[in-house]
Amino acid sequence: MTSPLSAADEARIHHLVAVFRSIGEERMKDLGLYNPDLQVEAVGFRRWEGWLAGVLVTPWFMNFLLLPSDDPATSLDGVAVGSRRRIAMPKGEVIFLVGDGEELGLYLSNSIISPMGQFADHPSASTAAWAAVGPYFLEPGQQPDSECGFGWGVNKGA
Repeated sequence: MTSPLSAADEARIHHLVAVFRSIGEERMKDLGLYNPDLQVEAVGFRRWEGWLAGVLVTPWFMNFLLLPSDDPATSLDGVAVGSRRRIAMPKGEVIFLVGDGEELGLYLSNSIISPMGQFADHPSASTAAWAAVGPYFLEPGQQPDSECGFGWGVNKGA
């Protein structure tokens, strides 16, 4: 079940974008998998089963993320970085990798696209992310409501 984002959720999403923008500038931009025509953007984030869930677009990957909250059901305490975790989502079981994002703490990540060289510009990557996020929350065979906006996005952590 999804629920509206709080001001604290929105601040956390802005922080997520800022951290990954910094990682891109400091460590990724000189690597061959970095697409300089793309930006860091959080797409379609919403509350789901206690998690903060959505797609993160960067110049080097597009991943579906689950960020834990104060809900004990989302705790990643004691979980090893790099381990895998299976989560039952509306679309079916999804396998996530446990990551540790510097100032972010532990989170779960499911790769959608990497590297991002197939995108000529950021609008095309953003459009792909918006198309990818909705199906994570749909039951198999369920069609999206044509009036549903699928949540909240923030571009470049502005």
